[in-house]
Amino acid sequence: MAEITRGERTVQLFAEIISHPERNYTISDLMAALDIPEEERRNVQRDMDFLKRMNGGRYIQVNGDKRSFVYSSALHSADRLLFPNFENTMLHYVFLQRIANMYPATSEIISSLLERIQKTLPQSDRKTLEQLSSDLKDRIIFMGTQPDFDENSSEKIKTILRAIHEHRKIDVTYATENDEKRSPRIPLMIIIYQNEIYIGCESASHPGDTYVLKFRRIKEVTLTKETFVENPKILEKLRKRVTLGSAILGTQEPNAEEVIIRFDSRVKFFLDEKPFHRSMKTTQEPDGSLLVKMKVEVNELLFRWVLSYADSATVIKPDSLRQKLNQFGFHLLSTYPPHNITSIDGLE
Repeated sequence: MAEITRGERTVQLFAEIISHPERNYTISDLMAALDIPEEERRNVQRDMDFLKRMNGGRYIQVNGDKRSFVYSSALHSADRLLFPNFENTMLHYVFLQRIANMYPATSEIISSLLERIQKTLPQSDRKTLEQLSSDLKDRIIFMGTQPDFDENSSEKIKTILRAIHEHRKIDVTYATENDEKRSPRIPLMIIIYQNEIYIGCESASHPGDTYVLKFRRIKEVTLTKETFVENPKILEKLRKRVTLGSAILGTQEPNAEEVIIRFDSRVKFFLDEKPFHRSMKTTQEPDGSLLVKMKVEVNELLFRWVLSYADSATVIKPDSLRQKLNQFGFHLLSTYPPHNITSIDGLE
């Protein structure tokens, strides 16, 4: 089978067992069912160890001695997934809906399970779920490619989603370059960009401004009793910043400009794999080069992205970005003047 990530493999193992509650599986049975090669056996064992401990063993049960284990569903029906109370189920459900295509190898599995869950819910719960989905669907936003999602982070995601839905502040312990700081935050939406998850927040110290927290830097998050009044104008402002590529390192009031960059053909794979922005369009020129066009704010994030392709990118427009790159070129030249460059023995 094609190479898959740990997240994909874990979801597949989970879905296989939950979908067949009458069966007992050995590790070999699971590997055969999912066509997992023998060299992945230790990884599968580690995945199953995680799954059997997940949520206190409520989902997967294990029987046997030290030499031989069999795994089976701890649930009587795969349709009655998965969480201690329905409120938590709904929050996980909505998030899974939005990231079902995060792992291509498991998109169909997740979608199928979600469909089965919804069909078996009582009508009242189904209506509640539909309302929650409607309320939160535009608060989980993709700017580029899908994220690497650590399954151990689901409780943090659940807390943040609940805070967004109930308009409640959260206490966040956040890691910076120098220390960790705990402070209240006003969460508005979840932003997904370049394999990272960000939490879009309203500023408490500068009313009307918005900012983002990088999810992987959130060490702890708890829901507070304090509520906030959501301002539709601020929410729309943050959504505009996301749309124009300004939310992470841009300005509070972004203006989109047409950006045109020519790339060497050798970087096509990387451009396709991680587009800078969802408006980005790539065409191949007669000489084989790639012409990239998009409409975004010209900011520090875009500048750093272009620099990451420094030896294979030529900015055609706008002039402001060309000028900034030109100034950076002079900085590099003054920092590394040719007469100061010396050879190092053993290196070419």
